[in-house]
Amino acid sequence: MSVGTDPLAEAARALVRLGPDGLSGPGMEEFAAEVGREHPSRDLYVKATAEALTACGIPEDVADEVYGNFVWTHFVCKLLMTADPGAVIDHALAHIDLSELTASVEGGGAAILSGFHYTGYPLMALAVAMSPIAPLISKARVDVLEGAGGEKHSEHVVYMSDRSAAIRMTRALKKGRSVWVMLDVVLPSVRVTHAAFLGQRMRVGAGLGAIARLSGRPCTPLFWRMTGPAVTLHAGDPIPIADDTDAETAEERLIQDFVDTQSGFITANPAHWLEWYAVLGESPRLRAEVKQGNDQVWARLAKALD
Repeated sequence: MSVGTDPLAEAARALVRLGPDGLSGPGMEEFAAEVGREHPSRDLYVKATAEALTACGIPEDVADEVYGNFVWTHFVCKLLMTADPGAVIDHALAHIDLSELTASVEGGGAAILSGFHYTGYPLMALAVAMSPIAPLISKARVDVLEGAGGEKHSEHVVYMSDRSAAIRMTRALKKGRSVWVMLDVVLPSVRVTHAAFLGQRMRVGAGLGAIARLSGRPCTPLFWRMTGPAVTLHAGDPIPIADDTDAETAEERLIQDFVDTQSGFITANPAHWLEWYAVLGESPRLRAEVKQGNDQVWARLAKALD
């Protein structure tokens, strides 16, 4: 398929021309619909999400809304962030209210800032990173669009695929700098534990507990609903690491307490969690297949950035 005849690349070009205004409105809807039709893993994602929702006692028809939020997050947000990062940063800082988190960090000091992968999480992470809070941001891996250029972000980003990630985050916390960690997506190379979640057991990254214990800093749970331009980032009460038990138990307790904060929010806002298949036993395979589909879509969208 040539560049000029690829409908996905053409839709991407039209969205990029809108700049941050493309985060909402008819142009966004047209682009999202095109991605939704073309994504090779759509049926797999929706089916797995519906299965997970049912297992957790939530109506399976929410799966279609979750998929819509997945497309908006992974393709609308990331495309516009890549095409014109400066403009998107200005937009995010103007429209995302970070006052709760700012007050929490100013009042209690550095913390492990953590939420699940909710709608618009790359945009939220960007806003927090560019705010005065300026935490060290953890990411699963170098994005397909970053390539080798990930090195230029080395002072601000730590990749969980890097063996030194936990050490860097622990050191940052000890020096008074918060860190941003999301544990509901687990890479094959990351140490894993299980947590109870809405009657199921889900695989989560075990590192959060160890980082909290070694740094002596609490975990501050985060929540948000990105349904329009104006968004508030909510910060829950910091969760301290227990000092009245052994290390393993203390780490597991902190992780479970954190997951419990997220389960309450997700029960009320099920369409905003994008990783429902984390509760399924075959989540590693499902996540790998969805990522493969994402990469195929991005190979076509990247033409709009030439």
